[in-house]
Amino acid sequence: MRPLPRTLVRTFAVVATGALAATLVASPSSAAATTTINPSKLPRGADVAIPHLEGKTIVDGTTRIRFKAPTLRLLGKSGTSYVVGTADRQGARGQFFRVQPDGTRTKLGRADIFQTELSDDGQRLVTTKVPSNRKTIVTVWSATSGDTVASRSFRGYASALDADTDRVLVGGPDKTWLWTTSTDSVGIVARDSGYAGDLSADVLASYTKDPYQGGCTVVRRLSTGAQLWKSCKERVEGFNADGSRMATIDILSDGIGPGYVAVRGSTGHKFGAYTVRGWFGAIDFETTTALLLETNGPRKAATVRCTDVGCERASALSPTVQPRVA
Repeated sequence: MRPLPRTLVRTFAVVATGALAATLVASPSSAAATTTINPSKLPRGADVAIPHLEGKTIVDGTTRIRFKAPTLRLLGKSGTSYVVGTADRQGARGQFFRVQPDGTRTKLGRADIFQTELSDDGQRLVTTKVPSNRKTIVTVWSATSGDTVASRSFRGYASALDADTDRVLVGGPDKTWLWTTSTDSVGIVARDSGYAGDLSADVLASYTKDPYQGGCTVVRRLSTGAQLWKSCKERVEGFNADGSRMATIDILSDGIGPGYVAVRGSTGHKFGAYTVRGWFGAIDFETTTALLLETNGPRKAATVRCTDVGCERASALSPTVQPRVA
């Protein structure tokens, strides 16, 4: 299952708390205890409640839309339709489609599917292209028609972190900008390198400098710049819908996926932590308190749902696919 878009959390996340509590494996008494997850040992809970991919199929409740593309990425929902990116086996030749629940597809345009995001309101696509190491071009286009709305060049290697109707949060090598597309104005919101953020939740995570050279993570309010949390050991993998919680991993985590994930409040309070004898793939909030972990255990893999109460499987078990070793 590919990463679950944050925009869908706001719209579709509904989990029956009573049913969840009845099936969860209880966590240790300490709220900050570390739980080792083995998917094959967990009880089966409710299916994932937000639109997601199961192989090459979009799954949203009873809706099933099958794709034949070698590489597929679900960016999120735009109105009642889905925005999907397809590519070849190498992830190249990317193109985007607007897909209705009945499977009808409208081509929106071509872009790198891993350098393109859907805005929080589902109305805009934002893509980044790096033609040289001196600049990055950020382009906004309509998620309805595919028409270009705005385009702007930023210094150095930059990436679009989040977007809404007419604003794009852009993280650069030593600054973080807020670009208002309706007026084509740019303001500096942080004088360090932003790498994760949420405009509606008013939060930004940035590096004080390269973490491989001793840099630390700082989480702050976008509107005021007030620091909420700082860590030189962990980095933010994602925020929940209202910014009250975040998923964090080891700051230098690299490779196929982390083996450790923590759930923290925006000021750093640890609600829980999870490890696996394998690795975690997609890490996403299903609700403000439920975290979905694509968990690859020693033998079996599954999407696992964890809350403050405990963890359960949110998908069927499948064999863990071992990564290729060069």
